[in-house]
Amino acid sequence: MDGDKCGIDLVMTFPKKMNMCVKGYVERYLRDTRLKPAHLLLIHNIGLMDGTSQRGLNDEVLFDKSYISNMVHELIDMGLVTNDGSGKTHILRLTDSGRDIFAMSQMMFELIDRDLFSVLSDEEKLMLDTIMQKLDGRVNEILDNLSKG
Repeated sequence: MDGDKCGIDLVMTFPKKMNMCVKGYVERYLRDTRLKPAHLLLIHNIGLMDGTSQRGLNDEVLFDKSYISNMVHELIDMGLVTNDGSGKTHILRLTDSGRDIFAMSQMMFELIDRDLFSVLSDEEKLMLDTIMQKLDGRVNEILDNLSKG
């Protein structure tokens, strides 16, 4: 394995490379629209968590609070999201147009998933899912311990 990335080296570099790959796919699908990849990610999450708040989005996506706020305001201005809350309380919901884009994003993510993971057998996909679930749980434990001090 000399020269190949493995273990912690891969953990450190792979997420950025994977993000760039998926972002490239999404940009290709969105090129004839006003939407940015970040818009689509937020629409996707709002669609999955109807009535979520900006804080709820912050817990789900890797963007900082101010970036999420700006993106949500852009989505509201485009008529894709409504804020049914008042003051600092946000209750974000998709409009009919937003739900259409959500449905399109579901199909697009399925196509990306199919293409990206086409190199894996069904057994390998199940194994990867199991490994990722275990790592996600471990990362959550570590983060909880780090936040406690």
